[in-house]
Amino acid sequence: MSIPKHPDVIDEAVEFLREHYRARGKDIRSAHAHAAVAHYLGYNSKVALKSDPHFDATDVDLLSYRNTGIEKLVECIPLMKPTPLQEIDPSSLGNVIYAGLAPACECCNEKSLRITPLGYEEREPDGWICRDCAARHDEDYATCRFCGDDYIYRASKINHRGECAEHNGESVYDEEEREDMDSLAEYFQNH
Repeated sequence: MSIPKHPDVIDEAVEFLREHYRARGKDIRSAHAHAAVAHYLGYNSKVALKSDPHFDATDVDLLSYRNTGIEKLVECIPLMKPTPLQEIDPSSLGNVIYAGLAPACECCNEKSLRITPLGYEEREPDGWICRDCAARHDEDYATCRFCGDDYIYRASKINHRGECAEHNGESVYDEEEREDMDSLAEYFQNH
């Protein structure tokens, strides 16, 4: 029995980045794309990333525990030989790299700029979903009335009051809180 091989997350992110910008008329060389992904992960170069013995490029949960950011992109991309990456806003580039590093959507199996981890704990997501699929499959996915639209949950994790486990019971007021709310409403109605 063979052990299934996990894809190289870095190579997937590089391909996603190159394809994303190719569709927008920008040809990003592979070396520059690899360097940008390494910078987003906090490394000075692809070589530094690949030589880190604690870095597992096949770990699909990489974004759950790695610190990422655009600081190294801002610092290092201007120092590269001429590349279309130098014309791209670092925040936008960071969003593309994040989407490339994230697992594919569990519904459509596609990588997407609109990918988001499921649940409140981004460090321990319950899965990954693109916002388009979450909207299309609203019987399976929902938002918490207190967390807002920033977090998507499995519908089974949201109670009948529209609350996630973290906010369970927050919409239920005791008698004193209800009187305060009624008093506030009366004040606004009369003034």
